Amino acid sequence: MKTRAAIVILAALGLSIAVLLYLQGRQVQPEPSAPALSSPADSGPPAPAAPTAPPGQRAITFTDSEQNPISAQEAFGRILAAAEAGEATAMLNVAEFYGNGWGVRQNFTERFRWYQRAGEAGDPRGFFRAALALEAGLGVTADLGAARAALEKAAEAGLAEAHLKLGQDFLAGPEADAARAASHLEAALAGGQPLAANILGLLYLQGAGDLEADSVKARAALERGANLGDAEALKNLAVMHRQGWGGPQNPAEALKFYLAAQMAGWPGDGDIINALKAELGPQAAQEAETGARAWLESRKPLSR
Repeated sequence: MKTRAAIVILAALGLSIAVLLYLQGRQVQPEPSAPALSSPADSGPPAPAAPTAPPGQRAITFTDSEQNPISAQEAFGRILAAAEAGEATAMLNVAEFYGNGWGVRQNFTERFRWYQRAGEAGDPRGFFRAALALEAGLGVTADLGAARAALEKAAEAGLAEAHLKLGQDFLAGPEADAARAASHLEAALAGGQPLAANILGLLYLQGAGDLEADSVKARAALERGANLGDAEALKNLAVMHRQGWGGPQNPAEALKFYLAAQMAGWPGDGDIINALKAELGPQAAQEAETGARAWLESRKPLSR
């Protein structure tokens, strides 16, 4: 009952943090990383540059290191040669060529095999993407145990996305462990994953599982996410200031962060913003808007 009551209260206050989905029995899944199409080492044949169209589209142009157009087949051949020579990033790229059918017949089994090879050659993104394939059973028999092992290898190598995924995994199912989740989420946030800040904010605010409720830690986590320019973290930080959670109640700071969130891509809540503007008055509202713009100018917002 305590958890359900907290959900209702937080949702009513507008603290729409992603972990609410977990608390309601749904796990948040990360989006797979975009294909890495980096050039291999200078030795050997030049690698193709990244395609000029998003992955998934068939009308794609490839270029060599001097920006000369080459065919998808030639691009694949060059990448494959670099991969077979031991270049880990090239191995990851070969996997993406197989996954997208660029210059080679689409083959998810080969994609998985090259993900594994990339991980074993030193690129933890290979282990991470292999883990996602093992979870989904795409190109390989689904195996959650093997997926977890691959995720842990990627996390041990310092991959922030793997820490984020493990943090989410430890918030679901019979092995739910909020403390272990928070540890991975802290590592993910340190690695620049702002979603981790939003999840940590609610975990610390509520005191989920064995964690002690700590609104100061909740606000600090959201500040770190906001410093990454994340719209959701900015909005959630505004809620903290508006409610006086983790520090003094500060309507002016709340408005500043609401406006910064809006500028960074949050759809906005006109009623809340207008109420704060009316409470503060025209001059303070203008100062809040100036402060919001200054905040974003000093940081690099993330698209949401």
